[in-house]
Amino acid sequence: MHARRWQFVLSLLLTIGVLILAYIKRARILSAVLLLRGAQPAWLLLAFVLELAAFFCASQVYYRVTRSLGYRSGALRLWATAMVAIILSQSVPAGGVASYAFLVQSFRRQEIPPGHSALVATLEALSYAGGMLLLFFFSLAYLTLRSGVGAAEETSLLAAAVAVVVISGVLFTLTRDQAVLTRWLVRLKNSIARLLRREWSDTGINKLVDDLARGRELITARRSELVLLVLIQLGALTIHSLAMLVVLYSLGVTTSLFVVMTSFGIALITSTFNVLPGGGGTVEAVLVLSLTQLGVGDQAIVAAVIFRLLNFWLLLPIAALCYRWLMHGRVADARPLHEAPPPLAPD
Repeated sequence: MHARRWQFVLSLLLTIGVLILAYIKRARILSAVLLLRGAQPAWLLLAFVLELAAFFCASQVYYRVTRSLGYRSGALRLWATAMVAIILSQSVPAGGVASYAFLVQSFRRQEIPPGHSALVATLEALSYAGGMLLLFFFSLAYLTLRSGVGAAEETSLLAAAVAVVVISGVLFTLTRDQAVLTRWLVRLKNSIARLLRREWSDTGINKLVDDLARGRELITARRSELVLLVLIQLGALTIHSLAMLVVLYSLGVTTSLFVVMTSFGIALITSTFNVLPGGGGTVEAVLVLSLTQLGVGDQAIVAAVIFRLLNFWLLLPIAALCYRWLMHGRVADARPLHEAPPPLAPD
C-alpha cells in the first residue's frame, strides 16, 4: 500500500512537472500545434492502420500459447483481447494487475481451465516485459553510438534505474515460495480489510497463489517458447514505432526508424512507473525530449501528441466496446484441437 501510494505521488509530481514545462514553453508549443494544419490525412490514416496491426501482432502471443495448450480461439476475439488488455494496463492504477485479471477472466469465459488461463496471462506479461527491455537496451545502444556515452546516460539514467527496480521487483515476487507469497498476500488483504472495516476470507488468495504456482511450473516447461513470444512482442513494439515514423512523415519530417524506436523505447520505460491514465503526459513529454535530442525539430511536439491520440486516446472507445463484447457478449468456447490438451514436457 505504501509503495502504491508513493508511486501515485511520483506520477502526480511528474504530471505537474510536465504541465509546468508546458506552460513555460507554451509559445513554442503553440507554434508547433499550428503545424498540425499541414499534416497529411492519408499518412495519419496509415499510422492508425499500423496501430491496429501492432495490436494484432501482440494478439499472436495469445494465439501461440492457447494453440500449444490445445485450444483454438478466433483471431478477431484474440485481437480484441489484446487491445483491451493493453489499453487497460495504461488506463487505471495498477493497470498490470487489472490487465492480468481481465485476461484470466476472459479466457476462463471460453471454458479454458484456470491454470491454463493464468499461464496465458503470465506469459503475455513476461513476454511484454522482455520485449520492452530489449527495445530499451536498443535505445541505450543507439544513443551511445550516435551521441556518446554521456548523452545516453543523461537521457536514460532514471529510466534505466526504474526499469531495474520494476523488473527486479516483479521477478523477486514471482520467484518466492508458494507459502511466502500466500503469507504476503494475506497480510496485504488483512491490512486492506482493516482499513475498510471488512472481513474477507483467504479463499481467493489461496486460489490465486495456487494458479500462479501452476503457471510457474508450466512456464518452466516452456522456456524456448517464451523466447519466441518475446520476439513477437518486440515485433509489435516495432510496428508502433513505425506508426510514429509515419506520423512524422505526415508532418514533412524525414528521419529513420531507429530514431523513433529509440525515443519510443525510452518513453515505454518511463511509463512503467506512472499510474495515471495514459501516462499523465509523461509519455508525450519523453517522446518530445528524445526526438528533439535526436534531431527532430518542433514537429516532435505535434507528432508525439498525434501518436498518443492514435496509440491510446482514440482507441479507448474501441477498447470499451471490445471489453463489453468479450465480458458480457455471447461466449464461443475455445474449440479444443485435441480431446485433451497435450502433455507439457520440459525442454
